[in-house]
Amino acid sequence: MIKEIKLKICMLKETGFFSIFVSTIFSKIIAFFGNVIIARIFCKNDYGIYSYVINAITMLYIFNDFGSSNAALQFLTEERNNINKQKKIIKYALKVGLSGALFSGILILLSPLFYPFEIIEAKYYTPILCLIPLLTNVNSFISIILRANLENKKYAFLEFSKTFLNYLFLIFMSLKFGIMGAILSQYCYTFIALILGIMLLKNIIGSFEKTNSLQKSEKKVFIKYSISTQLNNTLNSILLNIDLFLVGYILANSSDMALYKVATTIPMALSFLPSCVMIYLLPYFVSHNTDGTWIKNTCKKLIIYGLIGYGFLTTILIVFAPFIISMLYGNQYNDAIITFRILMISFFFNATFKIPINNILFSMRKVKVNLIVTIISVVLNFILNIVFIIIFGRNGAAITTSLISVVSSVILVLYIRKIRTKI
Repeated sequence: MIKEIKLKICMLKETGFFSIFVSTIFSKIIAFFGNVIIARIFCKNDYGIYSYVINAITMLYIFNDFGSSNAALQFLTEERNNINKQKKIIKYALKVGLSGALFSGILILLSPLFYPFEIIEAKYYTPILCLIPLLTNVNSFISIILRANLENKKYAFLEFSKTFLNYLFLIFMSLKFGIMGAILSQYCYTFIALILGIMLLKNIIGSFEKTNSLQKSEKKVFIKYSISTQLNNTLNSILLNIDLFLVGYILANSSDMALYKVATTIPMALSFLPSCVMIYLLPYFVSHNTDGTWIKNTCKKLIIYGLIGYGFLTTILIVFAPFIISMLYGNQYNDAIITFRILMISFFFNATFKIPINNILFSMRKVKVNLIVTIISVVLNFILNIVFIIIFGRNGAAITTSLISVVSSVILVLYIRKIRTKI
């Protein structure tokens, strides 16, 4: 038994699981304390403005790369042993992805003409970030290529470096130049991360000079998958950010924005745990997407371990919420305690059920059910947010988020149980 455990640990070490896990932990620690430091550098009003700008960018960037990076991961993994085919996929995926970057950049640049900025200061800062989608999309493709080729150690190093550079520049430039420094720091870290990524990728793919294009039928399959996944991701992005958007729009108060942002920081930071596991496992799910027995057993283990681990973590954080908020952010944010506790319920259901099952279904190319669940969630989220925020203020947004997490998790569990009996 002990020997078997040692062999599994060695296998995980060799395949880069611990590299991903450790780098993700340190990245989240840096991000978490980086956000704490930023919240303390700025006054509550300025922190609310900065949070509003970042939320606006996220909303305007919802079309991302038109799903080409998601499709690239799926098809690159399936063609892991065919370098020439991988080059064709990357070449086409980049074309689609850069088109998405151009579209998002134009939306951000022209946002003052149509975006409902309720906090006026954000209207002048947001267009400055119009080139960020270009740098972000290329960086994303580099990470995808590393993951698809199971270069997990390089991937882990790159992702950690991105986070470190992000908060290094964010903190330094915020101290020196205030909100404008925080905005411009996005360019500094994404550009340096791009250079680092190119260096790590250099010896994996090689030259693209003699690479032919995908066939028309292959492009059609690629686009169909990419659009489906991007539509799902776009709606999920709306789902993740609509609460902060509506808190700002309905309450129109930078103090409420700051309190809600603080309440979401820990639950969102903790999403690294299920995400880390799926970052490692997803290429293996893709490789076994026709092996029903393997999928059943692995899915069952993920949920059981999640119920135990995430349940324990959620309970501890809810109980000690007053101490945690006061220690990290100061007594001025004590009003965020109830909101934080409600959002931890959302974290539990997302981490235990939604994130793992979503990824498993994508690996099996069952994108329609994810899309249907996301559409239902977005519609319910929008309606309930408006009602609950008016009644309960910022806590109404947290209640809505948790309810949607429960509903979507139940639907996904019922569906995965149904198809497990057929594969």
